[in-house]
Amino acid sequence: MQQYFVNDKFDINSTYNLSKDDSNHIVRIMRKKINDKIYVVFNDEIKYICSIINDNIESVIVKPYEEVRGSNELPIKITIAIPPLKNDKTEYLIQKLTELGVSSIVLFNSERNIAKIKKDKVESKLNRWQKIIKEAAEQSKRNLIPDITYIDCFEKLIEYSKSLDYKMVAYEKESINEDNYNLKKLLNGPLENKSVIAVFGSEGGLSEKEINTLTSSEFDVISLGKRILRAETAPLYFTSCVSYFSEFK
Repeated sequence: MQQYFVNDKFDINSTYNLSKDDSNHIVRIMRKKINDKIYVVFNDEIKYICSIINDNIESVIVKPYEEVRGSNELPIKITIAIPPLKNDKTEYLIQKLTELGVSSIVLFNSERNIAKIKKDKVESKLNRWQKIIKEAAEQSKRNLIPDITYIDCFEKLIEYSKSLDYKMVAYEKESINEDNYNLKKLLNGPLENKSVIAVFGSEGGLSEKEINTLTSSEFDVISLGKRILRAETAPLYFTSCVSYFSEFK
């Protein structure tokens, strides 16, 4: 069953108009008709099976039918911070991170990232990325749409992370550290109702200066195993580890 998000609070006695893009998808792509059912998630993360009561291609109207109990969200809130990557790798990464369950994605400028975003392009890029995230959240039946933020300097990233419970930075030079104490400590520690941010480098990695800045700001350096992972692979590895240990430990 297809899922959509509605930016409104839930009320069992109300009907809801879906966006023009969602309405077009429901009617033209999915071929849904009156009395067909879809999932709808409201902005308080309540999910309902809803009946279509008006199949207007400009604005489909739905009526709540049955609540879907439980949540598909992880017990821990994961934030992934990484500079923009070359070509379409950023789009691939944010899509897969959404499917894996992250709560927030932060893109930031670092010393070595090549794919820097011009100031006049930030808004259009964010709009496109938000659309990709929304579609991935719908496909994976999430109860929320992850946030995506662009930070234009490293200092603001440090400020952003201050309120989070765990702070990690992945560093390729740590691959020789077979004990990997900091990652093990995170995965075996209390994860439920906690928050973690993990910082990653772009294709050129993070500089030693940036690593030192993060470690002096209470970030723990972690390894992701003996193999050197690509920039778009490392965050997925980390998220998968935390996801597994938080849901199935």
